[in-house]
Amino acid sequence: MSLKFKSGLILFGIILIFTFQTNAQDYKFSQFYNSPLNLNPAFTGKINSLYRFVANYRVQYLPLQSPSPYNTLSASADFGVLRDKLKGDIFGVGVVFTNDRQTAIRTNTMMFSLAYHKSLGKQKNHYLSVGAQVGFLQRSVDLGNLAFASQFTGTGFDLSLNNQENFAGEKYFKPNLNIGLFWSSNFTKSIGAYAGVSVFNIIKPKDSFFKSDNERAMRFNTHAGLFIDVKKIVLISPNGMYMYQAKAQQWIAGSSFSFNVSGKSEPYKTAVSLGVWYDGNGAVIASTGVSFLGLQIGFSYDATVKKDLNKAVKSVGALEASIIYTGRPLDKKKSYSPLLCPKF
Repeated sequence: MSLKFKSGLILFGIILIFTFQTNAQDYKFSQFYNSPLNLNPAFTGKINSLYRFVANYRVQYLPLQSPSPYNTLSASADFGVLRDKLKGDIFGVGVVFTNDRQTAIRTNTMMFSLAYHKSLGKQKNHYLSVGAQVGFLQRSVDLGNLAFASQFTGTGFDLSLNNQENFAGEKYFKPNLNIGLFWSSNFTKSIGAYAGVSVFNIIKPKDSFFKSDNERAMRFNTHAGLFIDVKKIVLISPNGMYMYQAKAQQWIAGSSFSFNVSGKSEPYKTAVSLGVWYDGNGAVIASTGVSFLGLQIGFSYDATVKKDLNKAVKSVGALEASIIYTGRPLDKKKSYSPLLCPKF
């Protein structure tokens, strides 16, 4: 076991411990391309190395929900194995943990991922991937952080009074299942494309603190993008994502521009990135990042542009950070990720 791999495991352990101790939200990441196992189970192990560790953190609308802000922390690890035995195919295994908090509601999810990546074409430049995640969600509500109509005294709320609500319990534990399909192709050394679809909450677990049959609706994600490498100087990565759950929907579209600063002999080994996206719910997302020695660090800010929402949150949007640590490339000729996503 190499020193770098041991360091990566220690880093992931610290991230996971921090995750268990941090309060978070019902997860959504504007940097969807930097949170692969939360976007599509078929991404598991789809890397040009043996392993990858990822951490994502998001906090939003602080003035609206302070002192209990809406935030999310996620950590994942995945591995691409059995390459030699599978003759170009890849078997992916991984795990992802997410801890969310939406003021008084806290949700923990732990999912175990498996994926198979079938190589296609004479030069194996195309892949068709299928993946699945199985695990659980645990949700709880902090009733001490809520006020009900029955507790209103006329001048304020007295939380010592009975809330008169018929709660079945303050927490529950349910199994869950997600599936995904992903396609990626390198058409030339400088042009490629990818697309995927994923479905979450296949089991439709019961999702209520009351005695009801309310089910968590299935969530459908589609995502796609291109990469265009311009003379090993700049990597242009336009991409987008659409998500639909019950009657709620969201789409994000934009592009990242990664500038090679490590020379043409080792393109994008060290790079700096800038990007901009638009969120269809009314936000402009600006991002920046840097990558070096297998480490990618990205920051983004969601600036709310919808007038009514902008007024409600006092012009403060969402901050997001991502860290990705990837092992040494197995194929030195492939200097950027076979995910074909923006290089941070």
